[in-house]
Amino acid sequence: MYLKQGQIEVPQLPVATDYKDGILIAKDLVDYENKEIVRKGELKIKLMEDISNFKVNLKKVKYQKQRLDLEIKDFEERAKDV
Repeated sequence: MYLKQGQIEVPQLPVATDYKDGILIAKDLVDYENKEIVRKGELKIKLMEDISNFKVNLKKVKYQKQRLDLEIKDFEERAKDV
């Protein structure tokens, strides 16, 4: 059987290549698996972006809370001075 270069995933030996462990897989099955890998990768990227956005928003909220706490403290000190 002759196959195009790159379609054989059996280690090529310099003397004689042993194909007894080789199997033939339908191309549509390989294409389907590749599409699944891409789909899952895109899903993972979207989830990672969502996590990143959540962390950024959480830091913004923490900063706002800290700023408001300091403003309250400042107003209390000003009230004491008056």
